[in-house]
Amino acid sequence: MSYVAARDGRKNRSAAGRAPSVPTTIEGMHGQSVGILQVPHHMAAGHPSRRRYDLADPVQCRNAYQQILCEASCCNEVEDLINPALLRQVWRDLHLPSKVREAWETRHPGLRRRTVARSPGGERTVVTRVSGDRTDVRGVTRPGRSRSTRVAVAR
Repeated sequence: MSYVAARDGRKNRSAAGRAPSVPTTIEGMHGQSVGILQVPHHMAAGHPSRRRYDLADPVQCRNAYQQILCEASCCNEVEDLINPALLRQVWRDLHLPSKVREAWETRHPGLRRRTVARSPGGERTVVTRVSGDRTDVRGVTRPGRSRSTRVAVAR
């Protein structure tokens, strides 16, 4: 079988084998927020209808953003297709490979997942999702676990 170069010049097109494209600022992105979004051919091959997503439909919006974040060949593509407000809105619901999610959350800490749990004593525990290995109470190292910080509740 002979080698055929990818349209954008990369040999390895799979998202698992390359670093994700993450722009330096979220505010620099200027994608559309309404209407039909059409992604480039290299992100979704096949019939043109497979590359069109209605941004008013939450499921289609999530699918489009997942595909763009995983398959974008450069930061310029991400900046042209992603809208910052929509990205923040759907970020928690995106099913992304851990490599892609960690790259985005490292560059843009404001995207990290945060949950607040209340304890019976009236304290709040803010759990921030942090990548990397953590050692739990028993001394066992678990990859990708969350770090907790306690915050007193004002009465």
